[in-house]
Amino acid sequence: MKERENLFLEVLDSLQKAGALDYLILIGSWCQYLYKLYFSNPPEIPEVRTLDLDFLVPHLGKIKKDINIPAILKALDFEPIISYPSGLVKYDHPDLSVEFLIPERCRGSNIPYEVKKLHINAQGLRFLTLLSENLMTIRIDDLKVTLPEPAAYVLHKFIIGRRRLKEEKGEKDLNAAREIGEFLLGSPDQRKKLRDIFESLPKKWQAKIKASVESISSELHDFISGKTTVSLSHG
Repeated sequence: MKERENLFLEVLDSLQKAGALDYLILIGSWCQYLYKLYFSNPPEIPEVRTLDLDFLVPHLGKIKKDINIPAILKALDFEPIISYPSGLVKYDHPDLSVEFLIPERCRGSNIPYEVKKLHINAQGLRFLTLLSENLMTIRIDDLKVTLPEPAAYVLHKFIIGRRRLKEEKGEKDLNAAREIGEFLLGSPDQRKKLRDIFESLPKKWQAKIKASVESISSELHDFISGKTTVSLSHG
């Protein structure tokens, strides 16, 4: 596991040195690694167990610099893997698999978006604006990483997790969201962010979140439903 963590940090460092991190948002389960650091290693935030390292490309039009990300990853022994028939390219290493995502523009399309300035393509997925519109920055030594607010991360997991319940990853994502979400209820600042972000979402998204939360966390369900504002004690 330590080798995987070191590679994760190497990827971030290499992307930052090339200027690519200015145009990318870290999303997915590796955010938990940084949340644990940010909150001083609480046991409620699960350890990262996934091979998947996901980056969101939020604004194609704002990328000004030409950066060859595949070459950066190749220098770290990642190999491009093309998925057919879509043509989506992921980058595989024995310890990690890097993928790039973008907020979906046209529902039902499998065709990846070309990100010419970064020499990559990115898969369009729904609900990613929830992450891209609620951001924070974390510093680790010389690294400066942009990622979603923990509250946004949790709410996003609840939206997509129920759709993936038939997969093992879906159940893990929901359990992780529950643990992190209940931890956030112990902080007044994080409770406010959780409430504000939830209330900013479309009603259909709110309904999806409530349906996911109801069966796995009465504390979170009561909170986002406005039934309680009492924080949980972490002991």
